[in-house]
Parts: sequence; structure tokens; C-alpha cells
Amino acid sequence: MFNPNTIQQLKNDVGVDVLTQLMQVFMAESTKLVQQLSSNIDRTDELERLAHSLKSCARSYGADQLANIAADIEILAKNNPETQIIETKIAFLNEIHTKTVKALPTYD
Repeated sequence: MFNPNTIQQLKNDVGVDVLTQLMQVFMAESTKLVQQLSSNIDRTDELERLAHSLKSCARSYGADQLANIAADIEILAKNNPETQIIETKIAFLNEIHTKTVKALPTYD
């Protein structure tokens, strides 16, 4: 669920202790953004902003699959498709987010 190259680069840049703290921040922030996405389905402007934030956050921590789905939602929101399409994509995002959080790297 996490790009090992991104994780290794973060580990090299900030060290294991800081990376562990950063991953906890990622978990909290991404959870908040996913919840906000789910509750703003009818507000495409807010949906686009939230999806962009999640995409950037996820990409920074190597959660590439999560970032890709957030990018899809950002594009969908920009193009104003049917709400059902966005709802389906957000449901998938929730599923992938749950798997991503469970796969958070741990360090000894």
C-alpha cells in the first residue's frame, strides 16, 4: 500500500523516530479528509479541494493508490458528473484508505 522508495527516502531524510510520528499525522489527516469527502458529495467545489488535499498528502507519504483515487475524485468533481459516480468512487476510496491505514509501516 506504500511505495517503498518514498518510505525509504523519508526515512533517510528525517530518521525513524520522526517518520513514525509523521505516519501517525498522515493517518489522522487522511482519515479526516476521507470523512470530509464522504460528507461533501453534493458540493463539487469542496469535494475538489478536499480530494486535492488528500492526493497531495497521500503522495507525500507514498500511499500512491490512495493518491490516485483522490486524483480521480478531484477530476470528477471538476467535471461535475452524476453524484452516483462520485459516491461509488468515494466508497472505493474509503475501502482503500482502510487498507492503507492497516498497512502503515512500523519501525523497530
